[in-house]
Amino acid sequence: MKFIADVMLGRLAKRMRLLGFDVLYDRTLSDNEVIRLSLEQDRMILTRDTAMAARPLATNHLFIKSGLVGEQIEQVLSAFSDEAPRPLTRCSECNDILDQIAKEEARNFVPRYVYEKKGSFLRCPRCGRIYWKGTHVQRMALPKSMKIK
Repeated sequence: MKFIADVMLGRLAKRMRLLGFDVLYDRTLSDNEVIRLSLEQDRMILTRDTAMAARPLATNHLFIKSGLVGEQIEQVLSAFSDEAPRPLTRCSECNDILDQIAKEEARNFVPRYVYEKKGSFLRCPRCGRIYWKGTHVQRMALPKSMKIK
């Protein structure tokens, strides 16, 4: 399942990416561009915009009810329950798939404590951002019935 989030849902897009979902998000896109891309790339529109949700071409959408990101994630995951999260597989900024890198490659890019304690690191091939599985992964907002391993 691929998604595209409207301008109102930047925080949701970032969290969904951290959970491993393909979420296109660009706050400069107009409603027309969001709809066009959703049709061209077979993406589900995530929107809080009632006017966009009512547009005839925006039939492939999920209207997000809450303004709270945790509740938004819960709504998306409940609506698409067959889609399992795969945390830390996508860059939260670029949406690219992360690459596993050798520990030594992360040495100068992460805090010393993290480097010493963690054995596995990932890097975005586009922006170079480094990721590791830390306590933030356990703290991500998910439905109470769903746990990240």
